[in-house]
Amino acid sequence: MKTKIYFSAFLLLAIVVISCRKEKLNQDETYSASPALPSTPYDYAASTNDNLATVGRVLFYDKSLSLNNSVSCASCHQQSRAFCDNQQFSVGLENNTTRRNSPGIFAKNGRMFWDGRAGSIEDLVLRPIKNHVEMKFDDLGSLANKLSKISYYRGLFNTAYGDDGIDSTRIREALAEFVKNFNFSSNKFKRSQHGGDALTASESLGKTIFFGKGNCSKCHHIEDPGPSGNGYGFTNSDFNIGLDLNYTDKGTGEITNNAQDEGKVMIPVLLNVEFTAPYMHDGRFKTLDEVVEHYNSGIKNHPNLDFNLRDISSIENMTDQQIIAFLDTDHSGDIEQNELMVFPAIKLGLTSFEKKALVDFLKTLSDPTVFSDKKFSDPFKK
Repeated sequence: MKTKIYFSAFLLLAIVVISCRKEKLNQDETYSASPALPSTPYDYAASTNDNLATVGRVLFYDKSLSLNNSVSCASCHQQSRAFCDNQQFSVGLENNTTRRNSPGIFAKNGRMFWDGRAGSIEDLVLRPIKNHVEMKFDDLGSLANKLSKISYYRGLFNTAYGDDGIDSTRIREALAEFVKNFNFSSNKFKRSQHGGDALTASESLGKTIFFGKGNCSKCHHIEDPGPSGNGYGFTNSDFNIGLDLNYTDKGTGEITNNAQDEGKVMIPVLLNVEFTAPYMHDGRFKTLDEVVEHYNSGIKNHPNLDFNLRDISSIENMTDQQIIAFLDTDHSGDIEQNELMVFPAIKLGLTSFEKKALVDFLKTLSDPTVFSDKKFSDPFKK
């Protein structure tokens, strides 16, 4: 009996401590029922209608866009985490988890999602809302009706459009208008290209590797973006980077149903990459060091492996005719994908110093304003 009394007292104390701790943790995370917005809208650089971008900002953070009011776009794309969530897989409606990692947001042109299934930002923004795992609001007519009953939306849409009508087209346009402004590219690398901050010796070596023997720039296009930063994010191709020999997630192959696309994924933008761990479409790598080591020594020789990741040193001194004769083993006159497997996966052979240098260079692509720019902050947070 005495033991039970002590145990009960301990349990009560633990409950009190945990309750106080929760209260302390949540005291800075208070939210209002309606958004707090500036009297004059923020200047959104990529927008012709700042009021419409403001509507998109509110929609982005509003959990009303999910079927049970528990998930918003910002649940998986958090400003405090460079607009990702630092989880291997994100948690959606009813604690369901996504099958792929949530990357940070950047307003790139071209194909979207890891499998390239969306062709534009406008095509992208409604898909998570309708997705049965993420927000599960597949009836967009019902969503528009729901939002029209929320007091602050009629005024917001009226300011943006001149009337307070709300439908799925306007919801899509507003979200896209907001998202197309995500361009956090004021970074050290960009400044160094235009006479600003000089790279350190390690960063400079990493840059040389990135554009040289590392072959990184063959897929990640970050060549001199110019003052506007618009050189980033235009990678519109998918690649198999040799993560596996057998893929349960077939990437873009699931969309095209083409066996030669198996294991291919869209190439993500590297801006703020140091903040967006874990990495790859399945979040398998926890650190940039692990990512670099994959390319250094861990690439698998899958039949669809990108040619840039193969060691072709064996044919460097051959003529074109000799190369064709060497590769065309079935004498068909064409070089098939499987015939390229004669070239092994490349091994970069980077030293520990060079690997560190490459990581140091990747960190020069960071723009810390991603965490503090009020134009992209949560308007519901007090």
